[in-house]
This record gives sequence, C-alpha cells and structure tokens, in this order.
Amino acid sequence: MKNVSNARRTAKGITSKPLGLRLTSDEVAEVEGYAEKLDRSRAWFLRFLILRGLADYKREIASQSTH
Repeated sequence: MKNVSNARRTAKGITSKPLGLRLTSDEVAEVEGYAEKLDRSRAWFLRFLILRGLADYKREIASQSTH
C-alpha cells in the first residue's frame, strides 16, 4: 500500500476528531489514485469528498423542502 505523504500542515481547527472509515481494497486503490493525481494525501482527498458530498446532500434536502 502506497501512502501519499505531503509535508503540509492542516488548517487551524480542522483536526477536531479523527473518524474511522472502512473501504474495500478497490475503493482504497481508487482513493489513493485520485489523491496521488492531485498530489494530496488520502486524508485530504477523503475530507474533500465528504465536504463535497455534504454540500450536495444539503442542496438536495433544500430542494425537497421547496417542492
């Protein structure tokens, strides 16, 4: 398993509580591939996906409440 490691610091206030996550080996490989392509760590990429997913989910809920 290749770990993409960058010498960057996390923005202030982000590391409040680590979360455990289980993925299949194929999913891990896919995440690592995208993270490497972006020259980012797996943790950064997973956080990026979660924040993007949360934004999409909030938009979806907002659109449901207006219908």
